[in-house]
Amino acid sequence: GILRQITVNDLPVGRSVDETLRLIQAFQFVDKHGEVCPANWHPGSDTIKPGVKESKAYFEKQ
Repeated sequence: GILRQITVNDLPVGRSVDETLRLIQAFQFVDKHGEVCPANWHPGSDTIKPGVKESKAYFEKQ
């Protein structure tokens, strides 16, 4: 396998199962579609097409 995400937490700081699942879904989406998942992305949300010109459409909507 390929390690693509490392998160280190101090024990007194809680972890989020939902965030871990979101990251897995985002990596799977990127692998399948070749697009970029922005921060806080969830399945069905807008993604960013790679490339300066292509990504402009995403950022113009923000």
